[in-house]
Amino acid sequence: MSDAVRDIEAAPTRRTPAALRWGVKIVVSVALMAFLARKISFDELQALLRGMDRVLLFSAVAVFLVSNIAGWLQWHVLLRASGVTLPRSLTFRVYFVGLFFNNFLPANIGGDVVKVYDVTKMGTDPYQVIAVTLLDRLLGVFSLCLMAAIADGFMIAKSPAPYLLYLGVFVACMLPALAFYFHRPLGSALRRGLEKIRPFALHRRASLILDHLSPFKWQQPLLARLVVFSAFIQALRVVTHVLVGMALGIHVDAVVLLQFFVFIPLLSLAMIPPITINGLGIREGLGIVLFTAAGIGSTDAFTMEFLTFIVSVAVSLIGLVFFLGRRSQRPGFRA
Repeated sequence: MSDAVRDIEAAPTRRTPAALRWGVKIVVSVALMAFLARKISFDELQALLRGMDRVLLFSAVAVFLVSNIAGWLQWHVLLRASGVTLPRSLTFRVYFVGLFFNNFLPANIGGDVVKVYDVTKMGTDPYQVIAVTLLDRLLGVFSLCLMAAIADGFMIAKSPAPYLLYLGVFVACMLPALAFYFHRPLGSALRRGLEKIRPFALHRRASLILDHLSPFKWQQPLLARLVVFSAFIQALRVVTHVLVGMALGIHVDAVVLLQFFVFIPLLSLAMIPPITINGLGIREGLGIVLFTAAGIGSTDAFTMEFLTFIVSVAVSLIGLVFFLGRRSQRPGFRA
């Protein structure tokens, strides 16, 4: 059994640190939501929910579902490109189980751990699956920032501040990926730096992951196509927010639409640090700050972001169905 699989299987036994981390995240999320509850009008909230356009809301669910089906296809393509040949139906189930756990495990990456574990149990090198899943995440972040930077460019012409700052954030998030893939000295420097991280043999493990990432440097046409495809996926997720906002009666013209394509990526980046449960509280709080500056009321912004989270949870329940149906699977596969 490899070290990576052993670490994943041993994770449930580390109960005290995990319980402490979960406790802190729950406290932070609850505290943030309690603070935000004082910033909104519950009368307005009730009116928004009563007058909600259910057709637009269900459209948001459908668009978010399509985005995740496309997300599964991207992950499946990357697995095949790395040499992991598994049936599409199988990776589809694994992907959606991971999507479900993303909503309930820390930092929105807990589902990635589940996906890695499930594929590894089928005899695949865990470091290979980790590398592919990491690349899938990096493609998502890069394409999200690229899309946001383009939208931000249109907004700068209308209002240089604070969109110049936002553009700097997006470019800063894209540069490491560009430098790693197109500037060989940086890749070498990264490996030398990792050699110094000796505790828990992290240097060796990180090196194995980089070994599996390196071949993708020579598949630039594939990566270019996947950047475009990933931007399509991210655009669908922004449109999900737009449809939820429209369902609540928020007027979306061309300028507001561009603001969605700038603000939602900022929210996504802000939720990456694992300080709350799946960004709960951060998403809604930063949403209020950004969208109120765009002329959208704080109650509307809060409700839109929280309702979008509910939409994501609803779609992820497909993964719960697959997870609960594992016992009926043949013994050779429990994903």
